[in-house]
Amino acid sequence: MSAVNKTYQKIKNYEWGKLFFELVVVFLGVTGGFLLNNWRIEQDERKFEQKYLESFLQDIKLDIPELEKAVKTDSIWLEQAKPMLTSIVNKNINLDSARVMIKMIVKISRLDANKSTFEEISNSGNLNILTEFELKSQIVKYYLDLGGVEFIDDYFNKYFSDFVMPFILSEYSVLTEEFNNINVINSVRFSNVVAGYYAMVQQRIAVYKSLLHDSYLLRDELDNRLIVKSSWE
Repeated sequence: MSAVNKTYQKIKNYEWGKLFFELVVVFLGVTGGFLLNNWRIEQDERKFEQKYLESFLQDIKLDIPELEKAVKTDSIWLEQAKPMLTSIVNKNINLDSARVMIKMIVKISRLDANKSTFEEISNSGNLNILTEFELKSQIVKYYLDLGGVEFIDDYFNKYFSDFVMPFILSEYSVLTEEFNNINVINSVRFSNVVAGYYAMVQQRIAVYKSLLHDSYLLRDELDNRLIVKSSWE
């Protein structure tokens, strides 16, 4: 028998069914391992998502009372300052009211918001772990708006440093609560300092109120999503 015939006979007698079965077993094993690994990755990502959503909710719940306090404080300030600002514009403000106004503008504050969770998920590249597109968009919008609030706060602090404090240091004695020259309360400089401060508070309370409204919506949405996810487990 020739070599070609012998080779043909070996191929003919080979157990092709056994080979096919072995190939199927190997294929199923590889595919099953791949699917199992993907399932584990998916489960890990869902755990991370749950962790991030809970952290976001905690941050928002901490932000809300701070925002409520800021809105209330600025609202009271505007209410008290408005009649005095009118008197300054009309140049009939009295000395006692001018002293009160100085005390009102010498203090400044800013919002202390919680951004740690958003910074962590953004810097780590894990933002796509959030599977719900609408919720993710809502979260991103909230923190973009928070960035706008911080911009207003920074601008307010710069105005305070550049205009308010130089006026007070040059025209008013904090220790004796006396003006160097009482005529300064009817000056353009005094009216501009107070009017500018008043305008900054108006701008700030507007963005505070808007962010507070968004924080309520995001808090409720996160609460609902976490309740739904818990019911699935």
